[in-house]
Amino acid sequence: MNTITYNCKIIWISFILFLMTCLVNGQVKKIRPLTQKDYHLWSTLTPNNISDQGKWVSYTLSYESGLDTLFVKNTATTKTIAFDKGHSGKFVGDCWFGCLLRENKFQLMNLVNGKVQYIENVQDFAFVGDSDYLMLYCNGIDDKTNIIIQNLKGDTIEKIDNVTSFTMSPKGDALGYCVAEQTENVVGLLHFGKKVGKTIVTQSSTNQFENIVWKRDGPSIAFVGRPDSAKPFTADTVMYYEIDDQKLFQYDTTTATNWPKDMVLNASFISTLGISDDGERVFFMMKKNDEATVQNHSGIQVWNAADKDLFPLRNIVNKESLPRLASWSPKNGQFRAVGDSVYSTAILNGNQRYAIVYDSNDNKPSWKQDADRDYFLVDLNTGSKIVFLKQQSGCFVNLSLSPDGKYIAYFRDRDWWVYSIAKQTHTNITKKTGIAFYDDSVDMAEIQPYGVAGWSANDGTVLLYDHFDLWQINPDNGNAARCTTGREQNQMFRIIENANGFADGIVSKANEIDDSLLILRSNALDHSFSGYYTLENRQKVQPIVYTDKYISAIHKAKGNDCYMYLSEDFNAPPSLNVKYKNSPQKNIFQSNPQYDQYGWSTSKYVDYKNAKGVALKGVLVYPFDYNPAKHYPMIVCIYEKQTAIRHRFSNPTLLNESIPNASLFASQGYFVLYPDIVYTIGSPGFSATDCVMAATTAAMAMAPIDKSKIGLTGHSFGGYETNFIITQTDLFAAAIAGSGLSDFTSGYLSVNWGAKNTNGWRYEFQQMRMGKTLFEDYEGYQRNSPVNFVSNVITPLLTYTGAEDTNVNPYQTMEFYLALRRLKKEHVMVLYPKENHTILGRENQIDLTNKFSEWFGYYLKGEKKPEWLEPQ
Repeated sequence: MNTITYNCKIIWISFILFLMTCLVNGQVKKIRPLTQKDYHLWSTLTPNNISDQGKWVSYTLSYESGLDTLFVKNTATTKTIAFDKGHSGKFVGDCWFGCLLRENKFQLMNLVNGKVQYIENVQDFAFVGDSDYLMLYCNGIDDKTNIIIQNLKGDTIEKIDNVTSFTMSPKGDALGYCVAEQTENVVGLLHFGKKVGKTIVTQSSTNQFENIVWKRDGPSIAFVGRPDSAKPFTADTVMYYEIDDQKLFQYDTTTATNWPKDMVLNASFISTLGISDDGERVFFMMKKNDEATVQNHSGIQVWNAADKDLFPLRNIVNKESLPRLASWSPKNGQFRAVGDSVYSTAILNGNQRYAIVYDSNDNKPSWKQDADRDYFLVDLNTGSKIVFLKQQSGCFVNLSLSPDGKYIAYFRDRDWWVYSIAKQTHTNITKKTGIAFYDDSVDMAEIQPYGVAGWSANDGTVLLYDHFDLWQINPDNGNAARCTTGREQNQMFRIIENANGFADGIVSKANEIDDSLLILRSNALDHSFSGYYTLENRQKVQPIVYTDKYISAIHKAKGNDCYMYLSEDFNAPPSLNVKYKNSPQKNIFQSNPQYDQYGWSTSKYVDYKNAKGVALKGVLVYPFDYNPAKHYPMIVCIYEKQTAIRHRFSNPTLLNESIPNASLFASQGYFVLYPDIVYTIGSPGFSATDCVMAATTAAMAMAPIDKSKIGLTGHSFGGYETNFIITQTDLFAAAIAGSGLSDFTSGYLSVNWGAKNTNGWRYEFQQMRMGKTLFEDYEGYQRNSPVNFVSNVITPLLTYTGAEDTNVNPYQTMEFYLALRRLKKEHVMVLYPKENHTILGRENQIDLTNKFSEWFGYYLKGEKKPEWLEPQ
């Protein structure tokens, strides 16, 4: 048995230990049915950290009851230490572990001798100075923070009270802080070396300071100041301090002659400050003095069809008052407004010598989710501006600015291109590979690329993904080489570590991928296998673990090739494993040991083809305590492609945001089918019907399913599919649709009140997959609208939606309800007050889950009719 030090409830510990003992001795049999009374036993396992040499791991068990516990376990022995309600745990080497406990208590434990230190009133903590020191952030007065620096023995080295803001340097070797006291306001630095040093940057009895940001390599800081009498969250002064030279520069907007008088400083948050890599510029935001937005005191709304944006968006956003980027050169005092009233949005390139600016109103009105943009490049030395990209996708992930500032990569016309800032040239870098770097399997009208993984040092190559592999491509000539061999192995490879990007305020950089060890995540295309690999020098791929389970959440020890990760299967709860590079994996902890008491189910692939002969897969989950001699009802859960759940374990729970998970349905004696669906543009409803019918037929051929007791359910887009499918077939004995569309005409001609734009883009370019406007393909819209075939419905239908859904208008559900009501169909609609697109309220989640169980229980299993089904 494990040696466990545990401060939680003795009854709970005894129960878990009893289960573990029984499992070890083989005394527990799978004889208990899983009921709602058992759901509280199930925990979620989350791996947190691994010590430097892999001798210790930390993980958390979380319960719906809130009875959460942080554990630290030795990977070589059975020693386990528990921290009741512990969180934010961190290791120092392999000897120390610190974490926060309930009631703002901090605990530091020596893992070698077991000695413990407790400190009260701690908000957060960090190990600093190569982990030689402990920094504690403690609650002060008036929402201020007291910072205490200790060595690991518990001796206090430094204490700073009344801190209003603080920021750690990028290297973690210094802390910048601001202090506000009645007699003196201070900006200071703490330096963590062999000794803790302290520098006072500036102090004032009349001005307060806030929001320190660091230069990327650490030798300078910027911050803002304002008079004590000024309003909170305002500023009028920007300051820049060079640490090595101990020089302080100041730009006071109230006295500077080059400051535009109609503007005010908007540098009251860290996100609105930045320092260039060369230390020559400080960036900040400014905005118009008049902060008033468009006023409409009468309440009268004027909607012009030629407006750039819909009235609801125009009514809350005044473009004139949007913040704009500005640049200040501390050494010569030069000020430059980068953004203006037209090009208010500005993004700095990798070396901060240029900025990309655009007018958000270009190419509006737009029928896309985001309007196309015309991008301009501003030279921050001269202020000159040239257009380098017109009518580019408004999705900013389709742009990547190289970290050294030489290039801008962008996706356009199904290829990746690179713009050279120095040469002002555009180069197609993927055309000659003959490979699609976009998802050509996605049946949507708008093509999306797989993305940029990062850039190599000095902008030497850009790293791109295709469907399978990682590529390195020369940005000047498009010379390309694959780093992985996923295409041959039918595997997808993606980088999950070594992201050396930087972001501090306005200044940010893309990931710089070095040639050291990279960790890649890999999945088989059908999700039958998953795991992790290492990639050395972007040439040699070696497996860490790759198996027919779901592998996730990998952590690597700093000092060696020891890895920690989770492994799970549909019928195997997550386990925590440790593996040295060339050694077998070791199971460190198995979650939910009570699992073996129940006759859990399994999952299998279902192979089928749609009407066009496309080979597809689905996942068929078997009932608990499956008996092949019996016939069972089945529930078909639909959306798009779902084979990724093949090896995922799910805890039984009543707390579901939409459709309950497979464990709950299977425990109630159902087969559960999750089919993959592919689509033909312009025919989403019939595509879904085709694939779902084929998958259901294939499932009935491979398992003892009662063909007269099959249910159908889906949420959101799956809710639409459910609504449509039951108008086309009588195969399903009952159905449940959540937040689904029912009328393509009213859906297309509706406002998305969350984004405050039209919903038409969903139909033309995105998930609804019509590919044309309502007016170009009116008949197609009518053919795919469930409400037009509602008279065909004979399947009893339950619908539900949040009454405040801003994603799919609740009136879509109401419209289908009214049609079914007028035709005297068997139908119930449930509206959840104060809920949006998914159900988040705990009581409402429980109610929804129970309604799922009772609806399908009544129609598919002949259980007692629930009272809420009776008409009033």
